[in-house]
Amino acid sequence: MAALFDIRSPEENPVQIISLIGIILLLVFYSDISTPLGLMTWILYFIPLVMTLYLRWQYSPFVVTGISILFIIVSFFFSPRDMSEFYALVNRSFFCLLLIVLASLIWSNKRRVSFLQISKDKFQAIVESSPLSIIIITGEDVRYINPAGLDLITGDSQPGSVDFWIHLFSPDNYEMIRSGIMKAREGAMIELSDLKFGIRESKNQIADLWIKEVVWDKTSAIQLIIRIQT
Repeated sequence: MAALFDIRSPEENPVQIISLIGIILLLVFYSDISTPLGLMTWILYFIPLVMTLYLRWQYSPFVVTGISILFIIVSFFFSPRDMSEFYALVNRSFFCLLLIVLASLIWSNKRRVSFLQISKDKFQAIVESSPLSIIIITGEDVRYINPAGLDLITGDSQPGSVDFWIHLFSPDNYEMIRSGIMKAREGAMIELSDLKFGIRESKNQIADLWIKEVVWDKTSAIQLIIRIQT
């Protein structure tokens, strides 16, 4: 059964990525300092800056930008002269400004992703600890069940389909629940009260059921929320 959120950090191997960024920075610097001022080799500093997207540290874009600007300044003084130093200085200054703007955009994106990660973690903790049973269904297959939902199942049951959960209710409610699922897929929020639940498990409880369309893994899904009345 899938976890509530499949969250993967883009930072697959930070040491490898940092090493690669360092190597590219040095290669670009060597190329820039070895070529005439008129050749815009320094534009390749965009590559290591973009690669900071794969690092979790939020301020990595500014660090790479700072190193890049330092290398650009040094190479300006040591690159062979083939054009006016004034125009070369203008070109490099403008590019440094572009690096700072791009670094700011990457940093802003990293902050947004970080806040989203924190929000997902908090929401997942709430769902996992909820006393309400929460089930996510895509098509006819169950994709997620929270611990409270698993507590409703006994024996060796395999809650892998929507029919499993429908059949936990009284046969008198089958068509009502199926109709509710169809309406939820059309955008409606369905609430069904005082249903006989646990027929298959011989529990004979009374439950309330909420059915709503949600988004799961970028696809449309149905969320079932079951509350057992005490």
